[in-house]
Amino acid sequence: MMREIYYGEFRLVLIQHIREVDAGNPAYQSTEWFLLRYLKRIEKTAEPPASPGRVENSMRALIRFYVDMIEEQSQLGERCRMINEEYRKTLRIRQEQNNKGQS
Repeated sequence: MMREIYYGEFRLVLIQHIREVDAGNPAYQSTEWFLLRYLKRIEKTAEPPASPGRVENSMRALIRFYVDMIEEQSQLGERCRMINEEYRKTLRIRQEQNNKGQS
């Protein structure tokens, strides 16, 4: 049985990034505009009850976008790395909880 992952903290981080990018009023079809769309999609898939597979697919799409379209040393690149780190942290916490439940 797959346990549900609680994405609460991760969603809060996402929402903060969404607000910050949106505050810049990104131009239609700019890199920031597309990033905002990816972040909103991830935030929506992370709403409870969240399907870990759907969240993972949305994160993979963001990472592909980051690799293909965003300059690594830019502010947007840093933002993408921070979001990915928070996501990985959420997965690690879940793994630790699963390990405790099995012992």
